[in-house]
Amino acid sequence: MLKIKTPCSSANIGPGFDCLGIAFDIYNHFTFKPGARNSYSGFAEKYCNDGNMVYKSYKAAAESLGRQAAPVEISFHGQVPAARGLGSSSTCIVAGVTAAYELAGVPYTKNDLAYTASLIEGHPDNVTPCVYGGFTDAVLTADGDRERLVVENFGIHKSYKFYALIPDFELSTKLSRDVLPKAVGLTAAKKNIANVPLLIKALENGDGDLLRVASEDWLHQPYRGGIIAGYFDIRQRALDAGACAVFLSGAGPTMLAVSTIDMKKQLADITSDMENTWQVKRIKVDFDGVTVERT
Repeated sequence: MLKIKTPCSSANIGPGFDCLGIAFDIYNHFTFKPGARNSYSGFAEKYCNDGNMVYKSYKAAAESLGRQAAPVEISFHGQVPAARGLGSSSTCIVAGVTAAYELAGVPYTKNDLAYTASLIEGHPDNVTPCVYGGFTDAVLTADGDRERLVVENFGIHKSYKFYALIPDFELSTKLSRDVLPKAVGLTAAKKNIANVPLLIKALENGDGDLLRVASEDWLHQPYRGGIIAGYFDIRQRALDAGACAVFLSGAGPTMLAVSTIDMKKQLADITSDMENTWQVKRIKVDFDGVTVERT
């Protein structure tokens, strides 16, 4: 039996649209056991079938290895909220892919897992930190006749504190994609490109002033913020209260606040008078990524 633990992830990190991501210590847990037929436990009833994302990822990864997906019993329990911008789907995809490699008995690397998971997910920003842990930048790129995934890990200064502001409503990935423009101006593109290396440097060096500037984005947050009740108000009030940066976690609606001071009470006060209920959760960076235990 395999026990697989996958951390949640926050993608984009402001200007790093579809490429940057950080893994955090909210986890989903999965067990995989070969069986006579497929079975599912711990999932919502609507996911207890072969349309389950974990199983579909397991099956797709097995087939990519030239193997037939053997029947498997999958159980689940976890804490990553669905449709909140914390990579819940990525935890499922990474777990399924990892199980396929493990049960096939073939040697593999983290890049193998992240590459296969990226093809299933469609982009690497969430699955890569889920696999590698920490703060990652990833891109799918051509390499001769084949595609490969290029990944780099970056440091995060120990002075930073991270807070997830998780609302009581969901936001579908499709809706959050549909509000984005089909094209952006050259000025907006240049600003985002300029901010990404500054953001990496600010997170590595603990430079809160630089982080405040470098976390600005012109590609997705101005548009997605408009469909998330309270986003602009919460963001500005948190920055005024001393946060170094406030940005959407993935496509939202969860927001991520970064500071060098303890801000949990202030953030709770800021969100308390919003239209919706927001949970303020202190989170820490996960540096391990996906882990596997055989029993």
